[in-house]
This record gives sequence, C-alpha cells and structure tokens, in this order.
Amino acid sequence: MLDYSIRRVILLLPTLILGSMVLFFSMRVLPVQDAADLQLASLDLQTAEGEAQARILRRELGLDKPLWRTYVSWSSGFLTGDWGKSLHSKRPIAEELKNRIPVSMELSLIALFVTWVVSFPLGILSAVFQDRGPDYILRTGAYALDSIPTFVIALLLIAYLSVYAHWAPPPMFSYIWDDPVRHLKIIILPAVVIGVGASGNLIRFTRTFLLEVLRQDYIRTARSKGLPERTVMSRHALRNLAIPFVTIIGGSIPGLLSSSVVIETLFSLPGMGRYTVSAAGNLDYPVVMTTTMFFAIIGLTSLLITDLAYAWVDPRVSYARGR
Repeated sequence: MLDYSIRRVILLLPTLILGSMVLFFSMRVLPVQDAADLQLASLDLQTAEGEAQARILRRELGLDKPLWRTYVSWSSGFLTGDWGKSLHSKRPIAEELKNRIPVSMELSLIALFVTWVVSFPLGILSAVFQDRGPDYILRTGAYALDSIPTFVIALLLIAYLSVYAHWAPPPMFSYIWDDPVRHLKIIILPAVVIGVGASGNLIRFTRTFLLEVLRQDYIRTARSKGLPERTVMSRHALRNLAIPFVTIIGGSIPGLLSSSVVIETLFSLPGMGRYTVSAAGNLDYPVVMTTTMFFAIIGLTSLLITDLAYAWVDPRVSYARGR
C-alpha cells in the first residue's frame, strides 16, 4: 500500500500545478479590467492623471510584471508559506485565513456528519421497503433534494423558522473559543442545510447498492439457512455495502466544499468560501488562488484517503501490482 500511496501523491502534483496555471492565467487574461481599474473606478483613466495613478497603483500591486514571473512568484510563495497580501484590503492572506480555515472546516465536517446520518439509514430503509410506500416517499424526497439548489433550501428554512418559530441565527458571528453556545447556534443551521442538500444523491446510491447486494447468491444462501432477516442485513448485506458507501462519502466532500462557498456568503460566515467570493469580485487573484488551492488540496486528499480506505473496510482489496 505504501508504494501505491506514494504513486498517488506524486500524480496529484501535476493536477495541482496544471489547475493552478489555468486558474491564474484565466484570472489575469480573461477579465477586461484588473484590481487597479476597480480601485480607481472613480477616476477617469483616459486622462493623463488617471493613467499615471493607474501605473503607480499597478506597480505597487505587482500587476505590471510579466505573467509568468508573477505566477512563479505566487507559486513559490505558496509553497514556502509566504502567501502575500490581498490586493484589495492590503492585509496578509495568512492572517485572514488563520481564523477562516477553522470555520470552513468545521462547517464541512458537521455537514458531512449530517449527510452520513441522513443518507445511510434512509437509503437502507428505502431498499428494505422496495417498491412500497416508504420507498416511493423516500425516493421522491431524494429527487427533490437533488433538484432544489442548496441556497433555495436555506432561504426556505430561514423564512419558515423566522415566521413560524420566531427564530433566526444570531446576526454577529462568534468563534467557538469566544462563546461556544452562541457559535453552535450560528453554525448548526448552515451545516444542516449543506448536509441535507447533499443527502438526496447519497440516499439513492445507498438504495441502489444495497439492492444489488441483496440480489447476490450468498444473501439467498443465508436466507435459505433460515437466518433472521435482521441477521442477514447486519452480518452479510451491510458489511458488503461499506466500499460503495465509502466511495460515495469520499466523493461528496468536494461538493460539500463548493456548497459552503454559497452558504457562507448567504449566512455571512467568515470562512474561506465567503473570502473567495469577495476576492473574486475584486479580481484579487492572490486570495482567489490561495483559497482555491486549499479547496483543491482538501478535495484531492479526500479522494486519496477514500481510495486507501478500501483496503481497511475490505481486507480482500490489495494495491500490490499484478494482483
């Protein structure tokens, strides 16, 4: 497994490098304006004074350098931990991310737990009651969750709670180390929204995989021996559901991260997602590049851990070459 893990980590490097290059040159070439134009929007850049101020500002922001040199400077700084400063706020990116990374990670982990708690039992229940009332209801609900965007679910939930329960999340954010109770009141609702929104697809996949397992010969053999249905499900069917379910959960992590970008903006959470959206609007490429690379590294790492977890949940899986 060690040899396989090393090869997978090495293969991740070209993916990250190529992705960062595409994102960098897209941000610097495709927009008709840059960060300096946005910051000098109140000036007439067609005049000599406006052009002079724009040149000075571009020199201060490092936007006058060749693209390849700027990319090399950013990438080397990212690897060494020198992430530079925001072009908009002039604040160090490392200082901003110090408090934003824990918020996004906590939100995604709670959402992943909610997704697992919702999708796994409901998917099993749908398979057990195949083509009966509970199955039809759960499948309809799963399709509805898949078709409704996460931010729409958030808006409907906020409206319902505010009108009928007279409850709304606190307007000011509190970190868990400042006020744990108030922090949980703020973070639980957006995490539940993300988790429930992502569970529809997983309910259907869990149902499909379990039905496939229940059609196997060893399940028929277990039932023919007179084993109780509960024993057949717990000792035979669910144990063989581990690999596909690990695949589903691991593959859902990048989707949870992308959903957190929208939800953090909607709920005004000071996480990496909201920071990225704000930076993209200001064409603040150092911030967008740094936060996007963090999302990419987390997503690719989750997929790598998912692949390695196969051998843990099923000893029959081997990563040795030739097997």
